[in-house]
Amino acid sequence: MQQRDALTSDLQSAAVDPVDGSQTDRSMTQDLRARRRQWMQDDLARVAVRLFLDRGYDAVSVEEVAAAAGMSERSFFRYFPSKEAVLRRYRRSLSARLLRSFEARPSDESPLVALRGAYVESSHVPEAERPRVHALERLLATTDIWAKDLGETVADTSVVAELARRMDIAVEDLRPAVLAAAVSAAAATGWNSWARSGGEDDPSTMVAAAIDLLGLSD
Repeated sequence: MQQRDALTSDLQSAAVDPVDGSQTDRSMTQDLRARRRQWMQDDLARVAVRLFLDRGYDAVSVEEVAAAAGMSERSFFRYFPSKEAVLRRYRRSLSARLLRSFEARPSDESPLVALRGAYVESSHVPEAERPRVHALERLLATTDIWAKDLGETVADTSVVAELARRMDIAVEDLRPAVLAAAVSAAAATGWNSWARSGGEDDPSTMVAAAIDLLGLSD
């Protein structure tokens, strides 16, 4: 609530400031709006996921999610086109986490070592968080979202571009796309195996083992 009030106050302040047409003012206002939208999406996602885990994905309607978040169903659709979009946003956040990890890997690592390291690092789940993450992954397994997002992850152009940069070859070359797809599929298989397990172990262990089965080297 304090964060919402702070963002609202920022937006109101920007609205009453004299308008001079400067790019800086417009950019600041747009940034504040983007931050508020991001916060609202985060809040809605937390509410929706809690309901999905408590009652099951199919048993929860958009209207119920909106009511639990203190808004109308119409307001919900301002932030998400469907309740499926809430879970897809979570899956995409994992892909974004992978890319950040990959880009931050040491420059002296070989390309495939760096990619493997990024998958292992981004799939690590602290012990205290594993029950919730495991439950969420089991929930996703009951929908077709995992299958859809696997295809998007395998074809992630951002990861392919970073791999091509590290390999010092053109992104149009087949090698980075094929290698990225192979590692992505192996990592997804390891992660999904963890989701089907009891969830006690760190999923990064299964992800690493799955990638290593490829026997890839630069």
